[in-house]
Amino acid sequence: MARFGPALLYWYHWHTSGERIETETKETDTTAVNFLKLLSRDVDHEPDALKVKVLDVSLILYAEHEFAASTFAARVTASTMSDFYSSVTTAIGTLRGPLHGGANEAAMHLISQFSDANDAERGILEMLDAKQLVMGFGHRVYKVVDPRTTIIKGFSKKLSERTEAEGACPTLYAISERIEEVMRREK
Repeated sequence: MARFGPALLYWYHWHTSGERIETETKETDTTAVNFLKLLSRDVDHEPDALKVKVLDVSLILYAEHEFAASTFAARVTASTMSDFYSSVTTAIGTLRGPLHGGANEAAMHLISQFSDANDAERGILEMLDAKQLVMGFGHRVYKVVDPRTTIIKGFSKKLSERTEAEGACPTLYAISERIEEVMRREK
């Protein structure tokens, strides 16, 4: 499992730019540090501490999701006495769906459609009027609120408060806040 991140990032860089990257980092690097170094293509540069913390917390929150679809699917595959790789592949396949692992990507796609918070409010109200699905709201297990949201939202706010030179995009956070506000008010 420790080689999955480097393999994924090697493939990503090769697929998107044709670039082969060095995948060896320090033996003492955490999973998050290793991932961020390879994502930036700079194995010698130490990633920002807040970004490392955010990725660590995010990975923990994914792991603490109890008996999710990917866990269930992997267990079913393993129970057939299939090999480890098939079980992991099965779990990854469920993550691709927009109602499991793909939900975060779909929610990010929704947020990035809007230019500002007011545009987001108008757009979400139109979606609700048209009875369209608003990704990021509604969970099969957590009917009121996903407890992981509160944790990751705090880190999202911290990242948004940084400067643009540090990679911050405060507009995205303001849009996400307005979408949440509208959904709480209208649903």
